[in-house]
Amino acid sequence: MMIAYFVMTVMIVLSLVYLFGSITHHLDKHPNNKDKQSVSAFSKVRRKEIAEEEEAGRLTASESSQLLLDVDSEANSIDGRQKRFFHNDIFFARWIMLSVVAVAVLGSVSLYQWIGYAKEVAFTQDLQTQKLTPQKVSDFLKYRSARYDRVEDWYYLATDYVSAEKYQEAVLAFETALEKLPRNAENRVNLLVEYAQALFYANGGQSSEKMLKVVDAILQVAPTQATALDLKGVADFAQQNYLGAVLAWQEAIRYSVHSTERLALLSAITKARELGQIDYQQIAPIITDQLAVKIEWDARELTWQKDDVLLVYAVVKGQKMPIAIQRVFPEDLGQPILLTNLDSLMPTVTLAEVDKVDLVVKLANINDNDLTKGRIIGTKHGLLTNRKEIFVIKVAL
Repeated sequence: MMIAYFVMTVMIVLSLVYLFGSITHHLDKHPNNKDKQSVSAFSKVRRKEIAEEEEAGRLTASESSQLLLDVDSEANSIDGRQKRFFHNDIFFARWIMLSVVAVAVLGSVSLYQWIGYAKEVAFTQDLQTQKLTPQKVSDFLKYRSARYDRVEDWYYLATDYVSAEKYQEAVLAFETALEKLPRNAENRVNLLVEYAQALFYANGGQSSEKMLKVVDAILQVAPTQATALDLKGVADFAQQNYLGAVLAWQEAIRYSVHSTERLALLSAITKARELGQIDYQQIAPIITDQLAVKIEWDARELTWQKDDVLLVYAVVKGQKMPIAIQRVFPEDLGQPILLTNLDSLMPTVTLAEVDKVDLVVKLANINDNDLTKGRIIGTKHGLLTNRKEIFVIKVAL
């Protein structure tokens, strides 16, 4: 980049020197003959007048000679001033003008580079032509953070570091963003959650005192924050406080809406119960009834769109109101979907009150005001709840 900039600078300077050199050479080669002719004509007229005055007897010979000397002296003086003006004064002015133009051009280019418009234009062009690479994105986010020093710039840089698994750098970027974010900001809790996760991964997937302080700060403000409850359970488990881990993880399950997270939490709770010898009489399970579903489809007939969302719900035969429902995005369909007694719409009817249900999968658009108006793309009837198996349902348009 620096070599290209140096070459460009040299080319601009040489071009300006050549331009002004050509103009100077042209002016020197074609002097101002008009001014010279005017001086010569004046001299001839004046000499003629002096000769006529002498012939008429109004001037003596000595006076005539003196006047002729004055005319010659004046002509030489004017010619000398003209030569000095063109060859001295304008020569200096030309180089001053050349220097000013060169400084103005190079200065404007340098200012353009320093302000950063060139980088933003290049990034926009790469974005439009789909030539962006992860490295280009990272470099641009670093530049934006250093230049503008705003909360959102540091946040985007931090999340980029997390995506690249550069967790130590992500922690520093999150800390900078938190310093600049007002303490009463509406999205501060979400930023603290991501910061706590970065601390967890930066410590090799283990809890730390620093992470636990952040988690406690989150739970003081948002006691139902599922990710923070999960991390609190991790910290308790690492300290062999298995009872605390079970309680934290069960609360995390209660407020988590992602089936993948729930399945992982259920597995972690089972392990904590075993290690802590905690039976169901000591702590009742929060999930008592469940239904695991795996969705399959033919990729040749069904292609998911970015705005698609699926409603997966269980209904009792002959009723319309779901007793358990989950909202799932296409990118989450690789894992089983877990419907539990926590997912009921009605507080009195859950999976715990029925033996068999019908399963329905409905496709909707996330931008719709009422997702229930979507199309049914899959059904399965007479499924037994609380079975230790994953039911497969094939969907199609």
